[in-house]
Amino acid sequence: MRSAPFALAAVALFLATGIGSQAGTMPPVQAQSKPSISVVSPKNGDTITSTDIPVQVQVSNFKLSPEDVGLPDKEGEGHIHVMLDGMNMGVLFNFYTTPTFSLPGEAIKPGQHELIFDLASNTHEDMEDTVTKVTVNYQPTQPKPAPAPAPATAKPDVKIVAPADGATVGPKFTVQVSKTNLTPSEGLEGKPNIPGFGHYHAFVDMDMEAMMQGMESGMMSMAGMVLMPGSDTFQLDLTAWPNGKHSLTVEPVQNDHTAIEGAKEATITFNLQGAAATGPAPQAHAQMAMPAQGRALPSSGEGEFGGAALPAALLGVAALGGGFLLRALVARRA
Repeated sequence: MRSAPFALAAVALFLATGIGSQAGTMPPVQAQSKPSISVVSPKNGDTITSTDIPVQVQVSNFKLSPEDVGLPDKEGEGHIHVMLDGMNMGVLFNFYTTPTFSLPGEAIKPGQHELIFDLASNTHEDMEDTVTKVTVNYQPTQPKPAPAPAPATAKPDVKIVAPADGATVGPKFTVQVSKTNLTPSEGLEGKPNIPGFGHYHAFVDMDMEAMMQGMESGMMSMAGMVLMPGSDTFQLDLTAWPNGKHSLTVEPVQNDHTAIEGAKEATITFNLQGAAATGPAPQAHAQMAMPAQGRALPSSGEGEFGGAALPAALLGVAALGGGFLLRALVARRA
C-alpha cells in the first residue's frame, strides 16, 4: 500500500496535468470574479469647481438594476451608495442605478472632502469589500450654501394625491404628493438637518405593523424602499414587480434620513398591471439585526472595514419614533 503523502501527491499531479478534465470526469474549478466598483472621475486629489460634483464609475461583475431596487436580493445585482465625509446614514447622498450621475453640492462647504462609494444589493445591503474612497478639493465657482431654517408651527402632513387609492396603474407611473410644513429638497439629502426641510422615503409593500414589531425585537426588513425623492412629483418603475395588489407608503424625513417626530406617513393601495406576469413575493425579504433605538451608530474611523466580529456592513431600513430611517454602515472590528 502506498503512503498517504504519495497518494495526495498523485492526486495533485492528476489535477495539475488536467487528466481528470480531459476525461470529462473532473472539470477544473474556476474562481468567480467578485463585484467591484472603481471611480473614473473625479480622481483622487481633483479640484472640483462646479457646484454639483459630476461622477463616473465603472462597475465590474455587477448589474445596476433600477427596476429591482427594493425587491429580494439577486446575486451580482443592485445599485450604488455614495456618502460624504463618513460612513453612516446621516451623510448618504442617495442611491444610484447608473454609472454616471451628479452629487448635489448644495450645503457642502468649500475645502477637502472624502467621497465614499460602494455597491449594495437590491435590499440595500452594502458590499463591504467594494468600498472605494476619493478625496477631492471642493472649490465651486458658485457655491450653494444651505438655506435658512424655516421652522413650522405644526408637524409635516403628507398625502398621496395620485394615483388615487385603489387605482390600476401600469409598471411605470407618476406619484404626486401634497404636503404642508415641509420643503422637500434632493440637494440637501445627507446634509445637516435644517428645520422645515427634508425629503421623502418611498416604500412598496411595507408592512407597518411588522416594521414596528421588528423595531421592538431588533430585527428589521430592509426591503421595499424603492426611492428617496426630493420633490412632490416622482416616477416609479415597477416593471420587475409582480402584477396584482400592492401598497405605496411615502414618509417625510429629515435631511439625514431620520424620521420627523410627530409626522405621519401616507399609504395607498394600487393594482399593478402590465409588469412581470410572475415574480418573487414581495414578502420574501431577509431580516437584519438593527442597533437599539437612540444608540449612536459606530463609525469606521478611517473608513476601513476590518475583522470579523460583526455581520457585514449594512445599510438597512429601520424605524424610529413611528418612522423610517436608513441604518448606518457599521464597520467591522476584530
